[in-house]
Amino acid sequence: MIERLRALYATGRVALLAETYYHSLAFLVPPPELAEEVAQHRAMLEREFGARPSVLRMTELAYSDDLARFAESQRFTGMLAEGWEGVLGGQPPTYRYCAASAPTVNLLLRHYRLSDDVGFRFSSREWSEHPLTADKYARWLAATPGEVVGLFMDFETFGEHHAARTGILEFLSALPLEVARHPHLEWATVEEAIAGHPRAPLSVPVTMSWADQNRDLGAWLGNDLQRSAFEAAKKVGVVARRSSDPAVLEDWRKLLTSDHFYYMYVSGHGADQGVHQYFSSYESPYDAYANYMNALTDLRRRALDRLGVPVLK
Repeated sequence: MIERLRALYATGRVALLAETYYHSLAFLVPPPELAEEVAQHRAMLEREFGARPSVLRMTELAYSDDLARFAESQRFTGMLAEGWEGVLGGQPPTYRYCAASAPTVNLLLRHYRLSDDVGFRFSSREWSEHPLTADKYARWLAATPGEVVGLFMDFETFGEHHAARTGILEFLSALPLEVARHPHLEWATVEEAIAGHPRAPLSVPVTMSWADQNRDLGAWLGNDLQRSAFEAAKKVGVVARRSSDPAVLEDWRKLLTSDHFYYMYVSGHGADQGVHQYFSSYESPYDAYANYMNALTDLRRRALDRLGVPVLK
């Protein structure tokens, strides 16, 4: 897979983005965790691909004024964010914006309706637009006003979320030719799309994400189980850092991966609840919580052992 990604990157038509190395909630942990994880991810991209990304995509598309300031401090020129009406104030998501808190950081927004047409609705036979064909989708793109349409989807959309039998791979293969039939449409890497003069500054004082209907952090920290686990993880992180054991620190960072908290989601209903159940391999969110806390307790014991602190059995 890495070799294929290297070949794609070598074409010059692919941009690689910086993120948290462990796809974690490091942006909610006291410094210097976020800066260290982003630096680790940047180092990996340069080592494996010779890439020096200028655009930051935070875990689960999290974005806020504070995160824009962080991006600016790390010399990023752009970030990705959700094109949600709740923060756009009636403006369209199909233009470049800049961060109100860090004007040197341009923003590329996700057109969530067009993105979710492929990412979530493609194989739904209950959807009024099923089946979605490449020519139909290209016509929708062509009819969308603005300068840029940000299509953000999970990699596993193509073949896992929508199995090959749904026609998703044929759809993807046919899409470039269908888009080419519309002269005013062209493809761009994220770095190309984000360059240029922004339409207006965008302020997002409270962190938003691309998850669920509320577009907040509720998918990971919306209930007592999740908050309890995350607060416990932060406390163990203090001990893990003091242990000066790289293996302990790495395991703690793996426990910050956003998926762990996503599996503990219990507060949703309707479409949100269905999405969470699809992604979880646990029988229930309570099982996810119990398993996580057991792992966290074991890690705490290991960290205290490195520090020579006796632990009650």
